[in-house]
Amino acid sequence: MNTLEDPARVPTSSWLERWSPLGGLLFVALTLFSFLSPSGDGPGDTAEEVVSYANEKSGWNDLALIFALISLILLGWFVSGLYARLRRVDVGGWSVMALVGGVAFTVLFFTAITIWTAPLIELDNESASLQAAQAETYLAIDDVGWVLLGGSGIGAGLMIIAASLVALRARSVPAWAGWIGVALGVISLATIAFVGIFAWLAWLLIASVGMLIPSVKRASRPAAAAP
Repeated sequence: MNTLEDPARVPTSSWLERWSPLGGLLFVALTLFSFLSPSGDGPGDTAEEVVSYANEKSGWNDLALIFALISLILLGWFVSGLYARLRRVDVGGWSVMALVGGVAFTVLFFTAITIWTAPLIELDNESASLQAAQAETYLAIDDVGWVLLGGSGIGAGLMIIAASLVALRARSVPAWAGWIGVALGVISLATIAFVGIFAWLAWLLIASVGMLIPSVKRASRPAAAAP
């Protein structure tokens, strides 16, 4: 929810850092796409529904696992760029809290999606008896995925709250914007109740755009100065 960057004070930065907000934007786009995809309804609550889902949505399950792997790259890129910006204006505990929260968010989100998708990929190639047994096992560990997703929301909430407070202290954003960021961070703690997902998606979108604007302006400056 902030740019956290003063081009006059920070004239140089690495390419990966400058464009790290793209990781946040791409992650938000892929997450929203996964919600709207045919696989978004989930496999159901019975072994028969799980087997049917695995057979009918085989291709989408493969894509979901690929998304989980890509999320490690995109979120890792975003979090590293955010932390670099925070460290320039805060060398205390808030920037470390944002880093720890961001890493927890990244790892736990990846693990939750993997738990929900990886067991389904091979399910459609098994015999009927093995499918039923594996589907029952899948249902037994399904709740673990929700707990991990809830934990990822707590990590996201800590990252958002810390980053917003740093922005407030550094006066990088208007006070109202900083406090909205804090509020979104608090709501993100309720990811296990699903509502928190929309909070951290909204913050990632706004923060990514806010951090990307200075990089775009800097990249376009030489072209604007050319005769």
